[in-house]
Amino acid sequence: MNDIKTLIESAGDDRELAVDLLELFKEQAIEGIAALSDAVQKEDSKEAVHLAHKLVGSAIACGFIDLSQELRFIETECQREVPDDIEQRLQTVSQLLERGCNEMGRVLADEKLYEKGAYN
Repeated sequence: MNDIKTLIESAGDDRELAVDLLELFKEQAIEGIAALSDAVQKEDSKEAVHLAHKLVGSAIACGFIDLSQELRFIETECQREVPDDIEQRLQTVSQLLERGCNEMGRVLADEKLYEKGAYN
């Protein structure tokens, strides 16, 4: 589930800025997920917790609810130890990011959907 209204509100109801924020978030999230994966590979749970926490905040600010919940789980689990299913979870994180960006991007790109308030 995603909440595009949060993204639009974060952009001050400016559609163009919302598009820019979405693109910036996607770029930074891809980099963050790669760094998180690297930290996990190195068994650096402290860095994994830090990176997951950082991604959670950004995801929440942009309305990526499912993504933020999955990242929060990873953050919490890595505080104890890296979970056995971390590779699957990181794959899920990447899929949630891609799906969310595609869904929000479609609404922002479609003037009729945006003007109708289809995101409410």
